[in-house]
Amino acid sequence: AEALSRLQAPAEAQSTLALGVQAALEAYSVLLYRVHFSTRGLGLALLGWGLSDEGGARWEDISMHDQLDLGCDPLLGEALSSPRAFAVARESDRARIAFAIGPLGEAKWLLEVHSMHRPERQLLKAVGVLLQCFENGQRVWEYANLDTLTRLLNRKTFDTNFEQLIALAERAERSTNDRRSESTGATMPCWLGVLDIDHFKRINDNFGHLFGDEVLLLFAERMRSCFRVQDKLFRFGGEEFVVMIRHVREDHVKGIFERFRLSVERYDFPQVGQVTCSVGYTRIDPAYTPAELLGRADAALYYAKEHGRNQVGSFD
Repeated sequence: AEALSRLQAPAEAQSTLALGVQAALEAYSVLLYRVHFSTRGLGLALLGWGLSDEGGARWEDISMHDQLDLGCDPLLGEALSSPRAFAVARESDRARIAFAIGPLGEAKWLLEVHSMHRPERQLLKAVGVLLQCFENGQRVWEYANLDTLTRLLNRKTFDTNFEQLIALAERAERSTNDRRSESTGATMPCWLGVLDIDHFKRINDNFGHLFGDEVLLLFAERMRSCFRVQDKLFRFGGEEFVVMIRHVREDHVKGIFERFRLSVERYDFPQVGQVTCSVGYTRIDPAYTPAELLGRADAALYYAKEHGRNQVGSFD
């Protein structure tokens, strides 16, 4: 619990929490999910899992790869809706325990534990301490790294995430000829997209800043619904947003941005009605500096704006 309380970086905190619970409950496996809601309903993104064997406990973090987006089975649903924030089920001679992390009805994570026996009450209390440390640390991290209005990543976090994306793109290029990597999608390119709400000043002038803020909130929700869990979503400032997309084929990426553009165009924004957006994107080429790559995406966005708005432009 002390070690966990000092960690705020999500990946470190997630593995420490999961392996801590696994040790406390003497479990043989543990899975950590991120809970997210969209127009399609409740979804779970698998962040990683821990396994325990004769060699000890080990954690496999899959947050840097394609995450499995799963539905919610009855036990996990019971944990999310229970005031106790956990649920236990017997499966043959083993026990399956699910812990919801976060306030009732607003849980952001789920921890699924597989054990040889049902845990005692004292152990469940110990797990509660670990969950609270994890939640507190993540709340501090979110306060520093998320935009206060939309809850997307803020401008301050862009540089670090962009460097990581460029590193992924560089590894993808190096492994293009490695047959072992082809099936994982790790050889596919990475992309940077800049999204801008069309005529946003007109929205603020005609309807007021309160409705303007609501448009920003709903636009961010459109982004969460249309892009994958592992894609990085930023509010860059004002009505400008940025998306970092990992490992997508070149002949698929425009369709991803077009799907988002259509989602915004067809959405009925309260009071405001129809809102459109323009998108510019570029492939992440490690030969260019971050400033040059961002400039390319901006140039594509500017081209889309200059040629009628409500369209997707590629730098190429």
